[in-house]
Amino acid sequence: MIVEFFFALLPFLIVLLTNLRQSYEGSGLAGTVSYNLLVAIGMTTIQVLIVAISFVAWYLPVYLIQRDKILLRRSSLFEDKVIAEIQQISGLEVLQGALGRRLDYGTLVINSADAEENAYIKDVPNPASYARQIEDLIEPERGVHATPEPRPVGELIAAGEGQYVEFKSSLMWDYRRQVVNKALYEPVMKNIVGFMNSSGGALLIGVDDDGAILGLEADYHVMRKPDSDGFENVFNMAFNKMIGVEYRRFVDVAFPEIEGKQVCAVSVRPATWPAYLRAKGSEAFYVRAGNASQPLTVSQAARYIQDKFND
Repeated sequence: MIVEFFFALLPFLIVLLTNLRQSYEGSGLAGTVSYNLLVAIGMTTIQVLIVAISFVAWYLPVYLIQRDKILLRRSSLFEDKVIAEIQQISGLEVLQGALGRRLDYGTLVINSADAEENAYIKDVPNPASYARQIEDLIEPERGVHATPEPRPVGELIAAGEGQYVEFKSSLMWDYRRQVVNKALYEPVMKNIVGFMNSSGGALLIGVDDDGAILGLEADYHVMRKPDSDGFENVFNMAFNKMIGVEYRRFVDVAFPEIEGKQVCAVSVRPATWPAYLRAKGSEAFYVRAGNASQPLTVSQAARYIQDKFND
């Protein structure tokens, strides 16, 4: 009430504290609009703006993440709405357009096992931080500091990409251009860094985004040693250059056969210190958020590292 009274009184204070009449008489308005009418219009405009701003601030939704549920709160006139039960959440996905990535705004999509439709945390700053906060609450063994339970590669492919699974068609063969393209190392290593800085996960090379099994033959065909040993050698060289040999102990590489085709299964454990991607002359810090690895700004990375690695 005190704040509302102050804002209601503010236009009158402005009139008293400024030499408004003198400015009015020295302007061209004196001959067309009366002073009292001008003051009334000004005060009314300011009061309307204050009411509008207050209403928007009062009505805008607030998302409350509690231990067992996520609530949507609009105002004191509406009851809090449960949009998701924490232990029923089966997946998270961060949606950000080009402008959203630049301003770090976006929407968090929440998949729940007990709901036919997705829930949304809409238009919030740093949506990846909401995802991490929710992950911490989804059973202790699935929290940020834990490694997901290993699953057979066939099950991972059938389940599709998500918080703990990423597919890549190849390591270095560009299917679109039909040429060797070493720039493809970067998205592979970026996702490994994202897994290491989060809860771990599995990267499957030789599987496209839709889960179709392509195998490694295209990569083998352009390698000096066209087999799994040669593939792992190329992988290690790229890994050591772009991430660092000291992080290799957090990664296991295997070559299972699925539907008669060999794929590369990269199992990633959470690192015990921050991992960075070195590419194009700079370093970047990534975390896993939903079904993608997202970069953090310097300030975001500093906060995240403080929370995760400096406990």
